Amino acid sequence: MHLACGRAHLPGERGVYWHFFPLFERARRSVWEAFRRDGKRIMENVFPGFLECKETRKPRGIVKRVNDSEMVVELKNGSIWRMMGSDKVESVGAGPKGVVFSEFAQCKPTAWDYVRPMLRESRGWAWFITTPRGRNHAYKLFNKAGEPGSGWYRDLKTVRDTGLTYASNRDPRLELGPDDMMMEERAEGMDEALIRQEYLCDFAAAQIGSIYGELMELLIAQGFTDCKFIQNTDEVFTAWDLGKGDKTAIWFFSFEKETRFPQFIDYYENSGKNLKFYFDLIDAWGQPDLVGGKGYKYAKHWLPHDAKARTLASEVSVLDQFFEKFSHSLVDIVPSLTIDDGIAAGRRLLQQEGIRFHARCAEGVLALSEYQYGYDEEKKCFTREPQHDWASDGADAFRYASIVIKMEEWRTRPEAKPKTAAQQTTPGYYNCTIEELFQERETRYRR
Repeated sequence: MHLACGRAHLPGERGVYWHFFPLFERARRSVWEAFRRDGKRIMENVFPGFLECKETRKPRGIVKRVNDSEMVVELKNGSIWRMMGSDKVESVGAGPKGVVFSEFAQCKPTAWDYVRPMLRESRGWAWFITTPRGRNHAYKLFNKAGEPGSGWYRDLKTVRDTGLTYASNRDPRLELGPDDMMMEERAEGMDEALIRQEYLCDFAAAQIGSIYGELMELLIAQGFTDCKFIQNTDEVFTAWDLGKGDKTAIWFFSFEKETRFPQFIDYYENSGKNLKFYFDLIDAWGQPDLVGGKGYKYAKHWLPHDAKARTLASEVSVLDQFFEKFSHSLVDIVPSLTIDDGIAAGRRLLQQEGIRFHARCAEGVLALSEYQYGYDEEKKCFTREPQHDWASDGADAFRYASIVIKMEEWRTRPEAKPKTAAQQTTPGYYNCTIEELFQERETRYRR
């Protein structure tokens, strides 16, 4: 914020400057109303005269005007500094000279895409500050910034690199080094993944509150999400999540011919396209001789339960349109299960022996890694409903695929290996959460 204020005062740099937070209201709590450790207001520290101008509505220091409701500071030299939320970026005006994204990993991924053309027009600049939150859009941007000739500057510093010491929670007079401080955090119950993110800047650490994060992290570490070959394209299934104002996501999967292990061979997502666009894509990928063709021979296209719904305008459902394009034997509806049951099927599938993801599924793998439960700001806890964001469409399509693969278990499989003594005496719950155990108990009671 100091640097942005300084740039706003340079000759030829007068203009509008935006400071983004993930949510507009979070920006108010984190900066606009926040204090430094010594009791001084952050806004007064960055913009001398801020408090007096806000109270008296008369210019003070470097500040000419303050708009408290919109979190805007107009400086005496004519520049304007504004707090923003990435959740409201679509409705903003144009022409920023400089933009700062704070906690970019938690910002809406499309926010940067909206801002980028504006900065190109104004010949402005962008800075990104973030704590890693898995391999999401911030991770991709960080990697691009490190490519030779990219024109970007990047820096990563863990607590071991800053040279800082930390006061002990047990004895404030005691100064701790980075490793002793993290040991104290572990002893007090801080999640290991959060320690890796907050203090060690580890992009590989699973997102807190993630649904598949730990399982995906294990698969990624074992190299099962970057396979380069496919054993079976003669029997390809697709599982769809149909976008209604957001993305349509499609998983392509098959089964290995001998072991019948599931393998995800492709993934595609897009938005703002009609069904004909996706039909053409399916046809193109099914042609082995065309440029971009992959020779997929489709066994069945699986659609979500809401594909049966008909619109008032056309009285034609998505399912009807699929039947017009494909034979009835190639199209079916995924059984309607609760989200919890579908997630449980997905978690069990990710723990199944032999599961593989082709390298072409990178976007889908990223969505699964970042799929997480929503967070209740008032209750300060995670909800039982998954968060609807950029990752949810691909994760929903995967949930449908998991249900279908569970149904396909009637197919011929080799005899299972004999169980060990430990497996014979251990209940059939592996890597599931306590909430899932309670949910299954309630489901059995209802039945």
